[in-house]
Amino acid sequence: MNLKKLLPWLLLVVLLIAAVMLRQCRSGNTELTDAEKEKKVKKADVADDEKTDNEKSRLDVFRDADAKYYFTKHARCRMKCRHISQEEVKEIVQRADVNYRKSELDAPEGPKYALEGVTSRDKQHVRIIVAPKQRHLTIVTVIDLENDWECPSCK
Repeated sequence: MNLKKLLPWLLLVVLLIAAVMLRQCRSGNTELTDAEKEKKVKKADVADDEKTDNEKSRLDVFRDADAKYYFTKHARCRMKCRHISQEEVKEIVQRADVNYRKSELDAPEGPKYALEGVTSRDKQHVRIIVAPKQRHLTIVTVIDLENDWECPSCK
């Protein structure tokens, strides 16, 4: 094959490789080694009474009856599909039963806690993802752990 015909294809391949490498550099290496995963799980297994005062005070924000709640559009949509009221969500959040394995305490935009409980009205076992902010608690999503609901409009 002629070098003039091969050169554009070679250039295209080089640009493609460069784009993939640039994308990986920007996103950072999110893969955890086995040791890092094990360390994270051990950290999550710490009992609530062994937590530091700072960690306990972070959970107190959930127990505040006067806390302001902000429900994201996604959370409101999921709640509607799953027939879960704002009052039921607030009850579960105030109990602050944290599942540390499902929480993202080191998320770049701030910690996200996975709070779990049973709704008072129809006894649904739910997980609520909450992101505490300066002035309110953001309810990110509400997940029914026992039933798989069809929510085509919630993306």
